[in-house]
Amino acid sequence: MFLATSMVFGATSLSSAQDADTSAFRDIAVGKDYRLRVAAALALGRSKSPGARPALEKALKDPHPAVRASAAAALGALGNPAAVPALKAALTVESTPSQKRPIQAAIERLSKLSAKARFLVSLGKFENRSGVKDAMLGSLLKQQTRNRVMQFADIEIVADGADVAAEGKSRKLPAFTLDGSVTHLSKRHGADGIGYAAKVEFVIREMPSQTLKGSMTGSAQAVAEARRASGRRELAQLQTDAVAGAIESALQRAPLALEAASGSSVIPAGR
Repeated sequence: MFLATSMVFGATSLSSAQDADTSAFRDIAVGKDYRLRVAAALALGRSKSPGARPALEKALKDPHPAVRASAAAALGALGNPAAVPALKAALTVESTPSQKRPIQAAIERLSKLSAKARFLVSLGKFENRSGVKDAMLGSLLKQQTRNRVMQFADIEIVADGADVAAEGKSRKLPAFTLDGSVTHLSKRHGADGIGYAAKVEFVIREMPSQTLKGSMTGSAQAVAEARRASGRRELAQLQTDAVAGAIESALQRAPLALEAASGSSVIPAGR
C-alpha cells in the first residue's frame, strides 16, 4: 500500500503522531509478523486518523486470529458506530467463542455510543474541474467523500437515488445535498521529493429548495521520495493520497458546517 510510504500535508505539518499512524497503516497491511499487525491494529485504535476504521475493518479478515481480535478491540476503542456492520459481518464468520467475544464487546460498545443522526445528506454531483484529464477523479472524489462523511455519527448519508428531502421531512431532520469538485491538481517536484498538490470544494444545498447554504474547501499535498515514486502506479497513488488529504482538510468540520447551514441565512441557488 503506497500510502504508507507517502506523506500527506494538509493545513498543518506532519506531526510525530501522524508518522506513527503512517507506520501503523503500513504494518497492518503488509507486516509479515502477526505481532506487528496486532500492534498496528491497537495503535490505529488509539489514533484519530480518518483512515483507521477502513484499515481495521479490513483487518477483521486477517488470516491470524490474534490480529482479527485486536482489530475488533481497536474498532471498539476508536468509537465510531459506523463500524458496526463490518463487525456484525465478522461475527458470522468466527466459529469459536473466544474469537466472538472481542467482536461482540466492540458491537455492544459502539451500539451504546451510537448517536441519533442530526443531519441527512445525499451525495449530489461530483466532478473534476482541475483541468487534469482523468476520468476517474470524479468517482474517486465521491467515494472518498462518502468514506469520510460516514465517520461522523451525527451525519447520515442516504442511499443513492433516495429522496433526501422526503426522508428528512418524515424524520424531522435537516436535509442537504453535498456537491463536490476537484478544483486543482498539479504534479510537483522539490528537494523533499515528488508528489501532487490538490484542492477540493464542497457546496451545501438545502433540500428541497436547492438553496445554497455554504461551502467547504480543503487542500493537501502528498509527497514521497523520488526513488519510491518512479512508476505509474506509485504516482497514481500519490495523486489519490493528495485528493484524499484535501477531502479530509475540507470535511473535518462538516458537522459544524451543517449545523450552521441549518440556521444560516439563505443564499438562492444560481447566484
